Amino acid sequence: MDNVKQKRRPFNGYYRSVVASEDPELTHTGPGTPAGEYFRRFWQPIAMTEQVGDLPLAVEVLGEELVLFRDLGGQLGLLHKYCSHRRASLEYGIISEKGIRCCYHGWLYDVDGTILEVPGEPENSPIPKRICHGAYPVHEYKGLVFAWMGPPDEQPEFPVFDTMAQANNEMVPYLIDYPCNWLQVAENPMDPFHSVFLHTRVTRAHFNPAWGAMPVVEWHNMDGGSGIYLTNTRRWNDYLWVRTAEVFLPAIAQPPDIYQNVETEKFFPRVGITKWTVPVNDTSCRIVAWRHFNDTLDLDHKGDRSQVGFGKVDFVGQTGTERSYEEGQRSPGDYEAQVSQGKITVHADEMLGRTDVGVASYRQLLRDAIRATASGAVPRTLAVNADGVIPTMAGDVIVAVPAADDDIALQRDIGRLVGEIVRDTLPLGWNERSTEIERRVRQWVAGRE
Repeated sequence: MDNVKQKRRPFNGYYRSVVASEDPELTHTGPGTPAGEYFRRFWQPIAMTEQVGDLPLAVEVLGEELVLFRDLGGQLGLLHKYCSHRRASLEYGIISEKGIRCCYHGWLYDVDGTILEVPGEPENSPIPKRICHGAYPVHEYKGLVFAWMGPPDEQPEFPVFDTMAQANNEMVPYLIDYPCNWLQVAENPMDPFHSVFLHTRVTRAHFNPAWGAMPVVEWHNMDGGSGIYLTNTRRWNDYLWVRTAEVFLPAIAQPPDIYQNVETEKFFPRVGITKWTVPVNDTSCRIVAWRHFNDTLDLDHKGDRSQVGFGKVDFVGQTGTERSYEEGQRSPGDYEAQVSQGKITVHADEMLGRTDVGVASYRQLLRDAIRATASGAVPRTLAVNADGVIPTMAGDVIVAVPAADDDIALQRDIGRLVGEIVRDTLPLGWNERSTEIERRVRQWVAGRE
């Protein structure tokens, strides 16, 4: 009997015990790797501003050991961790009026890596003219510190999404470490079916019972291959809930309101989270993000700003420290599901189904982009809207529509409609866009009556 047939038999552990190899093209992001070169073509958040105090901060990003600091003149610097002289770590450096001074022999580095002083060397030492210490540009924005780790001559403008610039919106930064590969965390938003089971049916409703309704889901590539978005439509009593969520490559995700109340009509309240999954190295990563708080979100006031910050966020199952191991076993969340896959998930051992179309599509989009970068392509600049910021797709539309005889077809139709409207209105400004989305959705509903 061949091995394939043996795998179908009960008690077949012996035949399934061969360990397949991982997929390094997607999972490895260190210097010189294909995925690492791709990641380095995007601004990456590396820390929360509150982490940068009066001492240097050692950070690891994309397999590189670095030191982040703010000199006494107020300038942020991000340098290679080890001194160019004798390799002492700059995490023990002395912050100066301008730059940081190595503790071992006093070499002084500016925030751009320029060597300002080499004490003990001859007065006219050629060293400062001959070399420059490794350094990266940084950008501070609303409580997060971002780094550009790609080629200096390819550095783009810092991208500002519409959700990052909306009025009367509080953005609370947070950072959570995950002891596993970046991809098994980053692909989670493209799997809305996990919300039905992990977050609702398997144990208890983590957010809202409406998450347990089985959705009708369709995935779409963004123009130019810049990302992927989905439409996710549920029936809840007399309402249809259409949720659009998105991932911009390589790993920026925007899920809509986490604590959405589905018992009232809404027309495009925006996201609850804007988050980056940042590889630390091949076997660990971190989510660096903002939680959004405003009057259009979380109408039942379930969110808690005080529980958002370093190592914490205000919804269950997102860290390895908020609960005991036993609590995680009894009511697992995203953290348990993703970290328990192992240090690096072996894709060859998975059995993907129809619910995994988004995950498979995201991986293929990544693979194509990684290979394009290896061939010399530069990621294209994202277009801006009438407000001068990059428009995004994520948000909720909840509308009262009576159930139909073929309600699955109805859900599919309105999901496609909302997806088209949200995409078509990308060029519009913030206020004009939500008004147009409501007008067109109501027009469609009226046409059915």
